[in-house]
Amino acid sequence: MATGQSPQDAIQVKDAARALSEIISSMPSVWVEGQITSIKIRPGSDWVFLDLRDVSAEATLNVVFNRSVIENSPTKIDSGLRVLVHGKPEFWMNRGSLIFRGKEISPVGLGELMIQLEKLKQQLASEGLFAPERKKALPFLPKKIGLICGRASAAMKDVIENTKLRWPGIEFVVHEVAVQGVKSSQEVRSALAQLNAENRVDVIVITRGGGSFEDLLPFSDEALVRAVSASSIPVVSAIGHEQDNPLLDFVADVRASTPTDAANKIVPNLDEEFELIDRLIDSMRDRVSHRIEREQISLERLLETSILNSPADFVQGHRDVLIDLKTDLRSLVTQKVSVEQSWFKPSLAKLRALSPLGTLARGFSIVQNKDGKLIRKSSDVKDGDLLNIRLEKDSLQAQVKS
Repeated sequence: MATGQSPQDAIQVKDAARALSEIISSMPSVWVEGQITSIKIRPGSDWVFLDLRDVSAEATLNVVFNRSVIENSPTKIDSGLRVLVHGKPEFWMNRGSLIFRGKEISPVGLGELMIQLEKLKQQLASEGLFAPERKKALPFLPKKIGLICGRASAAMKDVIENTKLRWPGIEFVVHEVAVQGVKSSQEVRSALAQLNAENRVDVIVITRGGGSFEDLLPFSDEALVRAVSASSIPVVSAIGHEQDNPLLDFVADVRASTPTDAANKIVPNLDEEFELIDRLIDSMRDRVSHRIEREQISLERLLETSILNSPADFVQGHRDVLIDLKTDLRSLVTQKVSVEQSWFKPSLAKLRALSPLGTLARGFSIVQNKDGKLIRKSSDVKDGDLLNIRLEKDSLQAQVKS
């Protein structure tokens, strides 16, 4: 009898298939959880074929049911449904294919999903993935932002528009992906990996609008949570609304309650920073002025006391002293100014980082009305208004004409 151990002792295909079928048939029945990605019911056939995919989209199982099992299910079995399937593997010799013969099928209930999610949350927390000390700080003013979002989504529009309202000229690298369904987690992870590999952005925002608990499940996928934890670039989670808390929120470096809130967290407000600059400059001037004033008063009192005690001797014998005092006063004032400058320099460095001059250098301009208010849209002005246009080197005056 042929054993198949050498070319001369090859066995027939049917014998190999039969042996494989016997091995697979000896395997026990198991429960499998997954999401239905397609379902086919052929007219006149007693069989229903469906594809059951893992939530991480890394594996698919071909499942076949007797038609009566699907038709008699109390819940409509359709594509997109997350289910539990009880069955066992079989090898179909005539087709040379491995299938999973389903015997029972039932939707995964919300309570069961929440229990599983809580177990995963505790496991990841015990590994330190949610620890505050591992979270990265966001840059004070990012030059470029990576945005992972749904295709032509409202969330994408909210993040971009509100960010540019706060800081005009900010740049985005946008990756539009599926934000719902079995492909979502995989596509988000791919976009995250690409942004990290290119290393062109300073912060990454992952966003989508609100949805049901089931809609947001891809953002609690273990593989995605671990990918965000491993990101070398800070990640902001902006998923759903205030009440939504997928696991992505816990692992992200910063959690925004909404896509609009993400804009508030990733860039400063230009108007507020202009006001801060003005306040710091005024404060510096006041502090220097007050210091000089105090020193002048102290010196005048000293001179008055000396002159009153011995006016003739003082004038005659202290001419050189008066000259020295005058020199010392100048030196003291210079020293105080230097001290104030040393206090002001760190603030000045921060102001320079905040300054929109970097944006102006790239060819952008800042338009203000005569009161200094920023003009962001045409409806902010009317015919005849005078405008000031700030450029990198200088500015221009313009008048609105319809």
